[in-house]
Amino acid sequence: MTSSAQQRAAQLRRWRERLRDDRGSAVAEFPMIAVLIVMTALLIVQSALIIHTRNSLIDAAVQGARHASLEGSDPSDGAQRAEELIAQRFGDSFAAEATAAQDADGMIRVEVTATLPLVGLFGPAGSLRVDGRALDEEAW
Repeated sequence: MTSSAQQRAAQLRRWRERLRDDRGSAVAEFPMIAVLIVMTALLIVQSALIIHTRNSLIDAAVQGARHASLEGSDPSDGAQRAEELIAQRFGDSFAAEATAAQDADGMIRVEVTATLPLVGLFGPAGSLRVDGRALDEEAW
């Protein structure tokens, strides 16, 4: 083996050792992992916000239907009650609309349509529709 071939072989060995060496890899790994952790945390918070909003709207619709089913009340009272509950929970700036109707068999249905933020609290909005049902006491 000639000296130039030995030098190339030695240089190749040094390159292989450098490629196998872990020094400095934490500097590159931390930002990649940190971005994944932050994105996962934000996704969990956003999911919790959407689920909380959905459950609160369902509860308002059910409470509105229950209020409308009481003796002496009509479906418009239930829609008004649902909108009051939504305003109490989310404030007046939350865009939600409640409608109520009574079926022929005495079932009162309060439907709430609202916009909810899809990204954070101020991002683009999506539409959500939930309903609550109750049997009218006067229909018994």
